[in-house]
Amino acid sequence: MDAVATIKQHQSLRNFTGAAINREQMTAIEDAIIQTSSTCFLQWVTAIKIRDKNKLALIAELSGHQVHIANCDTFFLFCLDVTKLEHISGIRPPYGLRFLIGGLNDCSAACQNALTAAESLGLGGVIIGGYKAGIKEISDLLKLPKGVVPLLGLCLGVPDESYREAQKPRLPRSWLIMEEEFSNPWDKEGAQAEYDAYDQAFKSYYQSRKHNPQDDTWTSSAQAYLGKTLKPAAAIIAYLKEQGFDFF
Repeated sequence: MDAVATIKQHQSLRNFTGAAINREQMTAIEDAIIQTSSTCFLQWVTAIKIRDKNKLALIAELSGHQVHIANCDTFFLFCLDVTKLEHISGIRPPYGLRFLIGGLNDCSAACQNALTAAESLGLGGVIIGGYKAGIKEISDLLKLPKGVVPLLGLCLGVPDESYREAQKPRLPRSWLIMEEEFSNPWDKEGAQAEYDAYDQAFKSYYQSRKHNPQDDTWTSSAQAYLGKTLKPAAAIIAYLKEQGFDFF
């Protein structure tokens, strides 16, 4: 499948058959990670590939009992890695915000490339951020040294097609793509009606799902999620400082 067709058909898949990703497929996914663009070409990313079922089960538990991590064939953990740069340049911690932004940029791009490559090969997966609840324990499990911080996870496997749903509706194009300058979509005529129509389409999608149907609109879904993100970040900040990143 070509790249545009693959991207346009994307959906997150969390259920897998248990069949293994073969060596040729895995090599293609790894190539997609390696060839990803890099901020200033400093090659910030180290991707740790986990297939050991005991480790996957433990990571799933530490990530808030996300069973799809335990059940996937391969879990990639995309890390900001300063250790290679330390070795060649002599730089030492503490590392500032620029390092974290570079790592976030590169890990995000590499993770998306890996998922797109996997989907083009008939595989499926889902990007994971919830592992941060157990970030210290997962770092110890994977022996991450100072200078290495996990930023994104990715479950991959052969998808169980019986769980594939219709695509989740996105906000209207004009709310996401803007010409030449920012234009607040709420300021245009008919904005509320357009938004309400989207909210209803989102609700209809959720109600019609084969698995785990819900009555949520995008509004209620977003509000519920944002309410959960207001927890104190002290533990994450302490972890980043321990790993050598201190800009708070």
